[in-house]
Amino acid sequence: MKKRLFLILFFPLIVFSQNQIQGLVTDSSTKKPLPFASIITNTNIGTLTDIDGKFQIKSNIEFNKIKVSYVGYKSITIPINSSNKYIKIALEPATEFLNEILITATENPALQIIRNTIKNKNKNNIETSLNSFKFDAYTKLLVTAHPDSIKGTIDSVYVLKNGNKQFLKIDSTNYKFKKEIDKQHLYISEKVSQFQFQKGKKTKEIIMASRMAGLQQPIYELLAITFQDFSFYNEFYTIAGTKYINPIADNALKHYDYKILDTVKTDYSQSILVYFKPKIKKDFTGIEGVLYIDSQNFSITKGMAELKAIVNVKATQNYTFIKECNCWFPSDMNIIIKKGDNNENVNLFGGIVKVLNSEKNDSIVKTTTNGPSDVSYFISKTENSNIQINPELKVKNSASTIKFNDDAGKKSEEFWNLYRTDSLTDRGKATYTNLDSIAKSENIEGKIALGRNLLKGYLHTKYINLNLGKIINLNNYEGLRVGFGGVTNQNFSSKFKIESYIAYGTKDKDFKYSIGTATRLNKESNTWFGANFTNDLKEAAALDFIAENTSFSPINPRNLNIDKFYNYKTVSTYFEHDIQPNLEAKLQISSGDYASVFNYQFINASKNISRYRLTTASVNLQYSPKSEFMNSPIGKLTIKNEFPQLTLQLTKSIENLFQSDFDFTQVNLRILHKIKPLRKGVTHVLAEGGIVFGDAPISHLYNATPNYTYKSPWFKRITFAGKNSFETMGYNEFVSDRFFAIHLKQSFEPLKLSNKFKPQISIATRVAIGTIDHPEYHQGLLFKSMNKGYIESGMEINSLLKGFGFSAFYRYGAYANPTWTDNLAVKLTYKLRLGF
Repeated sequence: MKKRLFLILFFPLIVFSQNQIQGLVTDSSTKKPLPFASIITNTNIGTLTDIDGKFQIKSNIEFNKIKVSYVGYKSITIPINSSNKYIKIALEPATEFLNEILITATENPALQIIRNTIKNKNKNNIETSLNSFKFDAYTKLLVTAHPDSIKGTIDSVYVLKNGNKQFLKIDSTNYKFKKEIDKQHLYISEKVSQFQFQKGKKTKEIIMASRMAGLQQPIYELLAITFQDFSFYNEFYTIAGTKYINPIADNALKHYDYKILDTVKTDYSQSILVYFKPKIKKDFTGIEGVLYIDSQNFSITKGMAELKAIVNVKATQNYTFIKECNCWFPSDMNIIIKKGDNNENVNLFGGIVKVLNSEKNDSIVKTTTNGPSDVSYFISKTENSNIQINPELKVKNSASTIKFNDDAGKKSEEFWNLYRTDSLTDRGKATYTNLDSIAKSENIEGKIALGRNLLKGYLHTKYINLNLGKIINLNNYEGLRVGFGGVTNQNFSSKFKIESYIAYGTKDKDFKYSIGTATRLNKESNTWFGANFTNDLKEAAALDFIAENTSFSPINPRNLNIDKFYNYKTVSTYFEHDIQPNLEAKLQISSGDYASVFNYQFINASKNISRYRLTTASVNLQYSPKSEFMNSPIGKLTIKNEFPQLTLQLTKSIENLFQSDFDFTQVNLRILHKIKPLRKGVTHVLAEGGIVFGDAPISHLYNATPNYTYKSPWFKRITFAGKNSFETMGYNEFVSDRFFAIHLKQSFEPLKLSNKFKPQISIATRVAIGTIDHPEYHQGLLFKSMNKGYIESGMEINSLLKGFGFSAFYRYGAYANPTWTDNLAVKLTYKLRLGF
């Protein structure tokens, strides 16, 4: 059952019924299939052929004729009887003219239709033409197969040896699958949402009801997956969570070819059927399909898009005409994912799921060819209702694109039946009952909670999430640092939390610890007020942000060579609040004692101190303009982690307040951006820096994140590369009271040398500049000013062996060392692979 559920996304349906016909439409001369030919029954039930010219019509109303038409070919009417289950239709070419849509005699008329559609996008796109709208949506997701699509027989499996078949075993897979699929689907989930849109803000979804088979508490992250875009007007159209260039994008004519197929009449207008397919380009993956385009205002009235590979993905979207706004509004959409007929690989959900073809074992022979994976398929269908145009509406917290109501998982059948477009079948009810029972007996929800928290670095227990980053660490001062810590979770309280840890260093033989508590003041704005006491270490002169986890991480190998730390014993209170979900603010007031654990003294005309006291007030803002979030019963969840991401922090140290020894102001900035062209690698940009106004001790200066040691012999310098660090810069070689650095890195697509061996090459350049007004104030630490600019460049080759790779960087420019080997840094790299 588990294996079957894991494979649920990928598989075809072959069904026969009394009022059903399947077939293939081809060119009579070339025998090539005709994609998206029009098939209409005498009862006005219609469909289009797929990319391979295949079609299927299923109807509850009996029909006895079908009409087949295709632009440039003679239409044909074919009688249908009970013996016609599958027919092949060959169309003869003909000269036809569509006067209403013929633009010029010298150009493909479809191109002008597409140009006009692109030109009128803003007028026809309801998200740009309307001030506001809202509607309800019912979504049902099924992983299933038709009971008649598989023979429920016990199969014999043979192996070929020396050209002869020898019996190997009995296979009852199909028999068991047939019994199961007769009674229930493989999986089912339902959702009822209200969508709200206000111009200038993002569309907000409020989930009013949700039900996932086997789960009392849904997997909230799955509810945020975009199986299919709401509108066909975006520059990129999303199918199965992966973005593709839209066939009506501004630059679409560079990427797609177009052809007029036919015209169809509706109650309100006439639509032109335009077929599109990708131009043949090695660096471009596009979608293929048909757009129904209104011949008067060039708005989309229906869209169909298809991907054909080892997995077939077909998305359909219908629009309804609304007189009130004289516009076409999305009425329903569905997506079907099933097993494909070719061996081309495909990425689903932005590459999270990569479907690869496996080699067939030619020595194995079965008595049947179709198994469960061949006939199962995934379908998600959404139908919109209660559409309101330009209502009085104010969308709050617009960046929180999804809000999950607290009672959404507790709705009655009466509520569900108000929104279901068709009643829940006996197979659907059985699916819920059986999967709920299985999930409970196997503690599926507990395992999901475990996995969700492991990704965040926590081990989930009933009331406490243990912090895995606190268990073991290494650095040059503490040696082996062992500890234990965690934070209370939702089972303990959703409004109150306690967070604590304790650690011990085997080299410095000292304990470090922290204890804190916080209470939630407002769920909608994610507002918390808390306080803590901490006795711990931090790296001297490191760029520090109060809203980040600054504890040592076992995955960051820079820690192994750091020995310049300061100890701080502080009492802090803080206030966290989301101004908007993508604009987070934190205010912290802290006071305590600081002492460097190396030989350091701050000496100027009025001070000569090695231990000092600071009272600081800090304001931290984190802004991620394109990221999206969900307000869920378990807290705020990031559902789309986009870039750029900006962090700005202002810290003021107030002299004499609670005996504070310094008066300075510090401003820190970090900007992280990723540029991700479709399937062309990733460009990483990190800009960071800071400035201090006034005299500050070593704890609040900057070292630019070095990661190089001048050990001898040279091979001892081969350590692990850090994250966003200068690999050729010596530890505390430079210290600044104002600095700026930029890190540029281009990661190319992995080289697919084999199914298992896919190394990835990256090239990087890092530049930093800094200065310090009074280096003489900081005694006991030898360092230089970086006012001439520091430069290094290099290359990484990752994932050579089980996640391991290596990098090489070279230091050049004003601070190049006389000996070339002192400019060269060779490091090991490691990329953690979680397997999903």
